[in-house]
Amino acid sequence: MKLMKVLAMALVMFAAVGCFPEEEITEYPELESLEGTLWYSYDGTDATYYDVLFDSADQGVMVGYNSAERVEEVSRQAFGYGFDAQIDVVTLDFVGGKSYGGILVPKGEFQISEKDVYLIQLYEVDENGDIIYTAEGEIQSTLLMWKE
Repeated sequence: MKLMKVLAMALVMFAAVGCFPEEEITEYPELESLEGTLWYSYDGTDATYYDVLFDSADQGVMVGYNSAERVEEVSRQAFGYGFDAQIDVVTLDFVGGKSYGGILVPKGEFQISEKDVYLIQLYEVDENGDIIYTAEGEIQSTLLMWKE
């Protein structure tokens, strides 16, 4: 009789689990190229909103604005870039300036404003591609970009 009660209880538990809806898993396409894509960024230290356009297969421009509405342009920097879609590595070299290297994070791993986004996380690097650290051991400079 005890065995029947245990089996009945197990059956009830399995039935209850079956009542919960399955979580829908959304799959997103992998990016094979950055060419022609528009990304967004924000610098909290000077409250600048950026549009980052990867114009061609190896050139782009980063335009800064003083508000989220992107009315008044405050900066414009051209850059060259590289993207290895096999290992999701991105390199970015500003004309006459800093170089960055990092990774592309697939869409679905992070959300911004409750929307799944692709991310590019970049770190300032030296001529050897090594991350530059401050005297205190912190990363010198980073860039974070996202795209829906």
